[in-house]
Order: sequence, then C-alpha cells, then structure tokens
Amino acid sequence: MKYCVVGKSLPHTLSPEIHRAFGNTDYGVKELEDVGALSSFVQSKTCDGYNVTIPYKRDIIPMLDVISDEAAEIGAVNTVVNRAGKLTGYNTDIGGMAYALKKADITLKDKDVMILGSGGTCMTASCLLRREGAKSVTVVSRTGGVNYENCYDLQNTQVIINTTPLGMMPHAYEKPVELCRFKRLEGVFDCIYNPLETLLIKEARELNIKCANGLAMLVEQARLAHALFFGCGAETQSSDRVLEDILKSRKNIVLTGMSGAGKSAIGKTVARLLGRPFVDTDSEIERAAGMSIPQIFSEYGEAHFRQLESETVERVCLKQGAVISTGGGAILNEKNVFFMRCNGDVFLIERNVDELEISGRPLTKDRLGARTLYESRKSKYLASAHFVIKNDATVEAAAKAIADIFKNGENGR
Repeated sequence: MKYCVVGKSLPHTLSPEIHRAFGNTDYGVKELEDVGALSSFVQSKTCDGYNVTIPYKRDIIPMLDVISDEAAEIGAVNTVVNRAGKLTGYNTDIGGMAYALKKADITLKDKDVMILGSGGTCMTASCLLRREGAKSVTVVSRTGGVNYENCYDLQNTQVIINTTPLGMMPHAYEKPVELCRFKRLEGVFDCIYNPLETLLIKEARELNIKCANGLAMLVEQARLAHALFFGCGAETQSSDRVLEDILKSRKNIVLTGMSGAGKSAIGKTVARLLGRPFVDTDSEIERAAGMSIPQIFSEYGEAHFRQLESETVERVCLKQGAVISTGGGAILNEKNVFFMRCNGDVFLIERNVDELEISGRPLTKDRLGARTLYESRKSKYLASAHFVIKNDATVEAAAKAIADIFKNGENGR
C-alpha cells in the first residue's frame, strides 16, 4: 500500500473509508506495537505518505527529516509525506478542528475556553485558540492545578473542548464534566466521534448549547492530508459532502415499539432495502443464553432478563451501520436509550394494540394486558424516538417509509 494510517491499535479506524471517499483507493492500516516498530517503519520509507495517530504523534517527530512550522508549534505530527526519500511531517489536525468548530458556529475569539485533558490533542486545541484570539485558555487535568473537582469554580467558561477519551468506547457511558454547572457556557466540542453522540454532546443538546463531535475534524484533517499526499492542486470532494456520506453510512437505524408490532419483519426489510446487516437484540439474548426469552423470564425472572438486555443493547448499538430491532421494554432503561440514540436514529413502530401479536409474549397475556402495558410505556416510547412510523398497512410500506427518511437525511425530533 502506498498510503496508510499508523497507530498502535486501530480496529475501528475510519481513515481508509474517508480517504477512499476523497479518491485515494490505495490506503490501508498499519498497526505498530511500540516505538521501536514505529522507528523501523519510518526508516523503511515504504509508503509515499501516511497519517499518524495515538500514541505516536509526538514520538515520530525526531524520526523525520523535516517538520512544518505548524507541526513544530503544536508539538505533534499527524501526516507524513515521503518526497524522494525525504520525510516531512505536518499537522492537519488543527485545520480539522478549526473546520469542525466553524461548522458548528462555535467562535473562539475573545472567549474564555476550557480544554479538558492535557495530551496531544490538547496541544492542537491550544495552538488553535492562540491563533483565533481566545481571551483565556484553561487546561483541566486529573493532577493539575485545575482539575475535575475545582474546574467548576471557573464560571466565566464559555467554550469547552474535550480532548479526553471519556465518552469513547469502552467508557461510552461516562463524561468528564457536568455542563449544566457552567452557567455562561455557549459552545462544546468533543473530539470523540465514536459514539457519534457522547453523553457530553447529549447534555449540550439538551441545554441548547452549540456543539459538535469529532467526525467533522477527522474528515477535514483527512482532506488536508490528501492534498499534501497528492499536491496542493489535487482535486477532492468537499469535506461537507464526505462528512454527510460518512455520517449516513455509519449511523444505525434502531427500531423500538411494543412486542408484536412488527419490528423484526420491518427491520429485515429495511436492511435488505439499504444493503445493511440486521440485528435483533432479542435473538442475540436468546443465542447467548441458550434459551428462549419466555424461558429466561420463567427460570430467572424479569430483572435478570433486563440485565442481559442492557448488556446486549450496549454491545450492539456501539457498532455502526446496522439495522437494529430492540425488545419492547428496552426503552424502560435510560442507559439503553442512550446507546440506541448515540450512534443512530430511533424509529418507533406503532401498531394498533388490537392487532399486536401477543402469543408467546411473557408480559402480555391478553388484549387488556397489552393495552395496559402500552399505556404505561407510551411516554417513554415517544421520548426516545426520533421518528414515529405507523405499521397499519404492510411490512413493505413501513420499511420503505423508514428507508426513505434515512436516505433523505431527514432530521427527527
């Protein structure tokens, strides 16, 4: 391969997909276990260019022949170009971050800004803030003078930039700070892009604060790297277009609703229409437990089933690009709802209670029981959903409605 991304552990990297979208079809992944392996790779000069990610952005600097002024100022390299055996290091992360903040309409000039985390991405943010004329910059770290306990004393904070891994797998149900405690806050940027909506971004949206995740930054830095690989005149797609396509390809479609509403049949049809994998969380639970859901209820009780369900929803929904059908009671757990929404659009499948298939359902013995159960859950179904789809005609009609909404990029509730 002529181009690649270099890092220690890259099982979920989006870089090849993004670079292909910009026209580079000869782009791969190179995992290097330590700095010694990195040094050997750099000295081999086998690639025409490569991107560098965690944890080698600083380690690689002394291994290169030249680094750009920008990379030197930041103290990190994320792009290397091999020109006739001479290796030059650049930093396109700063341009990516500037693009993401501008796209979210988050301004930095004359603002009091707080950076969460003191690692390599903090250095990029600090450099950008100096360039943009931020009024003040405070770095929060676990052991610094300003830490995660006393940072709330800085009530002048207007913009927060998260450069920590809190909110990213396997810490997806965590966040570094409580945004509601910053009364002047007007902008939040989270460098994390998987999940697409972290708990930090979720809270920012609930508080009506301008916010963005790290996907736009990732796409724009790749565009800038692509231009360095192929020369300044390289024709590429716009980052806006690639970002839109990547976001659509990565988003899940998650179906909720009462048991017997047709979620599985509709989900399978949606998956076929869009060429996506289909996952049924109830089937996943049964497969792992080696018994049916009614058996789980009978032998171990509902509480045990709900625990299995929660674990399954988290695991399945942290993956991307799938159609996922969830159990009727999954929305009762707030944590489940977060994972359903963090990487996808949630579609509530509604069907007349009198038409629900209730046989073999452990919580609905008759129509009256089904109606009572639905009324007790209705508000949670509606609150968790981006869209409501009526399953009052055919499976194909409901599936097409979902596929059309998704393909058109409509914004839900």
